[in-house]
Amino acid sequence: MRRWWVLGLLAVSAAAAAYGYWRTRAGRAEQPRWRTAVVQRGELAVVVTASGSVQPASQVEVKSRATGIVRAVYAREGEAVQQGQVLVLIEDPDAQSAVRDAQAALQAAQARLAQALAQRDSSRAQAQAELRQAQAALVAAQARLRKLVDGARPQEVAQAEQAVRSAEADLALRRQDVQRVRQLFEQGFVPRQQLDQAEAAVVAAEAAYRSAVERLEQLRAGPTPAEVQEAQAAVQQAEAQLQQAQARLLDDRVREQEVAAARAAVEQARANLRNARDRLGESRIRAPVSGIVARRSVEVGQSVIGTAQGGTPVVTLAVAQPLYAKVLVDEVDIARIQLGTPAVVRADALPGLSFPGRVEAVAASAQVNNNVVQYEVSVRVQDPQRRLKLGMTVEAEFQLLRRSGVLLVPREAVRGEQSKLVLVMREGRLVPRPVVVGDTDGRMVEVRSGLQEGDVVYLGEERPAGTVGPQPRNPFLPQFPRRSPAPRGP
Repeated sequence: MRRWWVLGLLAVSAAAAAYGYWRTRAGRAEQPRWRTAVVQRGELAVVVTASGSVQPASQVEVKSRATGIVRAVYAREGEAVQQGQVLVLIEDPDAQSAVRDAQAALQAAQARLAQALAQRDSSRAQAQAELRQAQAALVAAQARLRKLVDGARPQEVAQAEQAVRSAEADLALRRQDVQRVRQLFEQGFVPRQQLDQAEAAVVAAEAAYRSAVERLEQLRAGPTPAEVQEAQAAVQQAEAQLQQAQARLLDDRVREQEVAAARAAVEQARANLRNARDRLGESRIRAPVSGIVARRSVEVGQSVIGTAQGGTPVVTLAVAQPLYAKVLVDEVDIARIQLGTPAVVRADALPGLSFPGRVEAVAASAQVNNNVVQYEVSVRVQDPQRRLKLGMTVEAEFQLLRRSGVLLVPREAVRGEQSKLVLVMREGRLVPRPVVVGDTDGRMVEVRSGLQEGDVVYLGEERPAGTVGPQPRNPFLPQFPRRSPAPRGP
């Protein structure tokens, strides 16, 4: 590599020497002047400009899902609206009727649910009461049967004998009393009523005695087959009643299912009411997003038709936050535009104002305009005071590079394709000097090494104005023989 540098430097030196010799032989008649420039430090800014217009982030076409007559339009074109704000009011009689029908259906379903709950609770309470009664009757019947089968216990016989003795003693006492009262009655000391009472007491005592004797005899004799059969039948009847009570208690599950069905009907009626109200709410068309009214498509009194997929368009909203400048960049510059590249946007309608922004999108496909291939670039613009209007013509300046304090020379001072060099003025002579260059804005070139600030570089020749005479020939350019002019006719 170093060898090539040396060869290139020798070639340029020889060319400079030959050029000086050639200029000396050309004569002093022309006295050419050299154009030069001083190497200075400055700011290098590489920019790409493109024109376009201000566009919203998106446009939303609001359509009516309600069918009816437009009764009010609350939004004007160019007006800013907020999300949820009512834009258009539509009278939809079908939706209003559907709400009334749904309300009536809900009330009917709630009444059926209340009735089902009452029937369930009543049936459950009755079944539980019957179950308790059947259980108690079965316990009593089973106890009586066991008592008959087991026979009288000694304690019960002793109690029955004691009851007989007590009844016998009470009967003897009552008989003595009636004899004493009869004597007193016959003597006239007591009334007839007292005698009757004493005789009635004797009759009662005799009955109690006979009952006690019969009870004792039954205990000693044991139950009869008929009594056992009767007790067994009573137990079977109690068991059947218990089964019936349990079966009626199981019917409570059926009641629960009826209640569940009634509750489901109520929920369905509520859902229908919500749907009806939602449909009625669609008659108040609201802004789905915040933005600016770009177009109003209906007026008061106009009929609109709504569908589930969207019916008559009523308003078009432009989402102006964020705001975009969409510009067309030539294909030769598009490769240098990247996402996030800073830009400055200016509008012809707002002279003296500039708006910062950044590239947010670069189109993947090109557009051909007047045989020029261009790509659309979307720049997100910062406009807090909202001075830019939709559709304004703007120019975007993309700042691809900005460096300060770099050595700069005019582009025409740099020579060479692979190895770059410049001609530096030294005591009236041109001295070639290799340099390493950097970026360029098309007019000035950054020199990273090889020059110093204050160096004077050669740009080219400038002939004095009004110079006439034969032009000197450059020995390094190919020479061709001149043709003689063709003879003119007489």
